[in-house]
Parts: sequence; C-alpha cells; structure tokens
Amino acid sequence: MPLKAEENELLTRTGPGTPMGTLLRQYWIPAIRSGALERDGAPVRVRLFNEDFVAFRGTDGRVGLLDEACPHRGVSMALARNEENGLRCIFHGWKFDTAGRLVDAPCEPEARRERFCASVRVSQYAVREAGSVVWVYLGQGDAPSFPDFLFNTLPAEQVCIRRGVVPYNWMQGVEAHIDSSHVAFLHRGFLGEEGPIETSTRDNLAMMMQDTTPKFEMNDTPYGLQEAALRGLDDGSVYARIREIVMPFYTFIPGPEEGPFSARISVPIDDETSAEWYILYNPTRPLSEEAITTLFHGTADDPDNFAANLGQPEHLWGQDRAAMKNGHFSGLTTNLSFEDFVVQSSMGKRVDRTKEQLGSADIIIVKVRRLFLEALKRLGASEAPWRTGFDYASIHARSVSFDESEVDWRAFTMKETV
Repeated sequence: MPLKAEENELLTRTGPGTPMGTLLRQYWIPAIRSGALERDGAPVRVRLFNEDFVAFRGTDGRVGLLDEACPHRGVSMALARNEENGLRCIFHGWKFDTAGRLVDAPCEPEARRERFCASVRVSQYAVREAGSVVWVYLGQGDAPSFPDFLFNTLPAEQVCIRRGVVPYNWMQGVEAHIDSSHVAFLHRGFLGEEGPIETSTRDNLAMMMQDTTPKFEMNDTPYGLQEAALRGLDDGSVYARIREIVMPFYTFIPGPEEGPFSARISVPIDDETSAEWYILYNPTRPLSEEAITTLFHGTADDPDNFAANLGQPEHLWGQDRAAMKNGHFSGLTTNLSFEDFVVQSSMGKRVDRTKEQLGSADIIIVKVRRLFLEALKRLGASEAPWRTGFDYASIHARSVSFDESEVDWRAFTMKETV
C-alpha cells in the first residue's frame, strides 16, 4: 500500500521545526571527517538538516561547530580567522571559542566587554571525535549517550570511513541499505568470478544468487530492528543475511563471518541532498588494501566525497550498454556502491511514494516506514523514540548458513543488545 502524501512529507522533510528534523536532532550525527580539519586551518562549511554550520580545529586540537552566520550581522564564519583556539569574524572581530561561546568583542568598550560577551545568545553544539569522524548533537538539552559502535573504538588501521554526497533525499538512502532483495539483480554484474571484489566478500554475496525470492523475518529491538533475509541453498541449508538497523541512521550490512564488517549512515544535508557514510572495519586485524578497494574501487579520491564522480542524469550516469550485452546486468560498471547511488538518484531528488506499487519483497521497507511514522506520533514524549546507551560495540550484521530444522536464525543475533 503506497504512502499518503502527508506521510511522505513527514518522512522526507528534515528542516528546522519539522517533525522528522526534530526527531533526528535527538541523536548524535556524523558531521565531517576529522581529517578535513587542520589546527588553526580554514573553517569548513557543514550543511545538516537544511542548516548551515562551520567546523574548525583550534590551536589545541579541539574541534568546534558553529552556526555559519555570525550572530552579530550574519557574516559567514567560513571567512573567519582561526586563531588561538577560536574563530574571529573578519567583519568586526567577534571571536568564538570551540564551545561556541563569544569570548571577545573588540568593538565594545573594554570596561563592559566581558559582560557584553556573556549577554550574547549563541547556539552551542556538543561535539565529539571518534572513529576519525567529528560527531555533533544538534538537539535541545543534554546530549544522549554517545554511540560507541565498535568502529568508533578501533585503531585507525582497522577502520576506513568515507563520505559520499548524493543528490537525493536521506530516506532513499535508508531504504536502499535495508533492501536485501535487490542485490541478486542490481549487483549481479559484480558477483561473477571477475571483477574488483575481494574473494570472500564476493563468495558471500554470490550465495544470494541461489534464491532470488528470500523470506523475510524481523525482530523489534529497543534500538530499532533486526531483519533476516532467508534463502534456501542448493544443499538444503538456509542462508541468512541478518541485518541490524539502529534507528534512525544506521544500517549494518551482512558480510563474511570473519569480516571485514560494514555499516552505512544516511544523513540529511538538506531535503534533496544526503551524506552517505560508508564504514568498513575489522575488529581483529588491520584492513587489507584489497578489502578497501572492494568497497571504493573506481570512486573519487576525495574521502569527503567519494561520489564526486558519480556522473549526471543527462548521460545516464555513464551506463554502459555494451557491457550490459556482454553480461553486466546493470551496465553501471564503476562500483557496486555506485549502482545503489544511481538507482536512488534516478528516482528523483525526493521520490513520491504515493505512486509506488509494492510487493511482498518490500516488507522491510514498509516496516521501517511504519517505525518512523509511529515514532513521529510519539514526538514530544520525554524520551527519544529509540533507546540509546546500550552495548553499541556488540552490534554488527551477520551472514550464516544453517539447518533450519535444528536452529532458528535468531540464535545468531546479538542477544545482549536486545
């Protein structure tokens, strides 16, 4: 059943004062890669939820995130001087520290300057660095527990995190990452014996080709949802891809049992642009170059926007019809992840879900939409819709084969998180 127009509006509008924008601001958000900020270097523009900010790293290494507009006269703080642990506006010299406080207003009389600075209302945002990412809390009141997922606690050589900027609404990204049934079709061109995919990852994905009509089962959890796509294999066993969906942003993608593991975070930049954060990590050893190449082969070299070379709709994003005739299913030959980006981009910047005609394979899409809409109905309650403060580090997706007559897929889930 397609969504109503007003429901689609609720799911896709995230600006200030919107219900979804208010909900999402109750959680920590990845804002910018740590490596994009230099001590005393140029401030970097950051756009989140239709609002404009600047991030900067002070002399002591601490990071601040401020509204881009100076609260004095609205001049862009992207133009500001970054000096002595603060940003100084080039218009009248107002200076803000990394906590967002006004610490100097040199045009004011010295006798009243300190009192004046204390009287100026400025927006202050909690900031934290982890996993080579700068995270921010944009909500009201105290920030919730920080999401110490395993990838946020590992040494740098065991984690690779890159960001892609894509021309579509954030909900399209969420729905792409939770949709297991498309893999055996959209991505089949990368699942053959040839191609830039690490062997264990390709073998794991290729098992889905044995059954293109998976059965879906789900568990509600305090943090979101566990979902299993169950496929019958030729040997009579069942192959389960068990996905962890940590609302509202995170999807943990099943992969080889021995790793590496992966996660996705879809974050609104505005209602027609999103940041797709791609995370690859191995809990026990450094990531191999082969594993990183598998995920980012052919993408742009810029880790702050690895989707910069995605292509344009007027050229059908570089689709290769000759490759299609020669066996590549989609003809989008650059990268497996780019196949997802292109099909979502092709829907339009903010898809009209009232026109959809869904099938049984879309049950996970319907379920997650319902979870969001129910959460929005509870908006304004004293607690955030989904629990925080659980054992984040124990969360990761799994893919397993088993005898369904002897064990249930739930035996392989992370029970300690539920």
